[in-house]
Amino acid sequence: MSDTTAPHAACPSGDVPRDRAVLLVNTKSRRGQEWFEDAQTELRSLGVQLDAAMSFRRIEELIAEAKLGIERKAPLIIAGGGDGTFSAIAHMFVGCGTTLGVLPLGTGNAFARDLGIPANLPEACRIVAHGQVRAIDLGVINDDYFVNVATVGLTTKIAESLTVPMKRKYGRFVYAIAITRALRHIKPFIAKIETENGTRELETMQVVIGNGRYHAGPFLLSPEAQITEGKLTLYAVKASSKAALLRFALALPSGNQGALEEVYTEETTGGTLSTFPHMKVTVDGEVCPLTPIKFGIAPGAIRVAVPTAFEK
Repeated sequence: MSDTTAPHAACPSGDVPRDRAVLLVNTKSRRGQEWFEDAQTELRSLGVQLDAAMSFRRIEELIAEAKLGIERKAPLIIAGGGDGTFSAIAHMFVGCGTTLGVLPLGTGNAFARDLGIPANLPEACRIVAHGQVRAIDLGVINDDYFVNVATVGLTTKIAESLTVPMKRKYGRFVYAIAITRALRHIKPFIAKIETENGTRELETMQVVIGNGRYHAGPFLLSPEAQITEGKLTLYAVKASSKAALLRFALALPSGNQGALEEVYTEETTGGTLSTFPHMKVTVDGEVCPLTPIKFGIAPGAIRVAVPTAFEK
């Protein structure tokens, strides 16, 4: 892969291309099968010319079709799925002329929230058809891209307990159940964070490295964070009492957790994260590498269809 931390040329704003579009839907996401047929009808009624429309039970098949569409220089590939789906295909859109259309069909839909796209089929399709094209940032972990967030600690325990049947049964309430389970098993660990801001070593329960404003569904990384600002938001919850963890949980919806004494936070363009002991890293909901990791930002890396009122 090319140097993922180097700036990418931002694409100019403009209308979303509606000719020769391809629709790819992950039907394993919570609303995937339910929405597939309706999405085709809705998009075509809005003037989107679909060359192909396919649904998949296996993400590997969706990835292969997205790759083929990009190789054939499809102007617009519309993907339906959750954050994991967009994380799996985002790297293929880097440096190419194809625009990504987003239909949020998952449980948390943090990536779509960053783009201002609601989990409402008619509105999401309208944005794809009549929105604007904007360049957005991607995060980088080692030699791979991510769209939303990389975490170590508590969130990894949460991710390990989130199963597809649980998501379908409990919907968004699944996070509360998973958090309760994770708190029973998580232990403090030592994290060493090295960025352009300096080096910080602390005992923590969780480290979060986020691209954009949202993570874990509706929760804010910080009130000011944007997916177009060329920076990551990093925070670490210091190992403390249960009361401190409660204060952290209560602050999450507003994104003001960084103001708490028990939370360390910074904005950064990249660096390294080491832990003792070595820890699993969850990237966009998938448990991936072990620490230590390198992380960074790829500004303006991909072209995405967003609402006309989308802010920089």
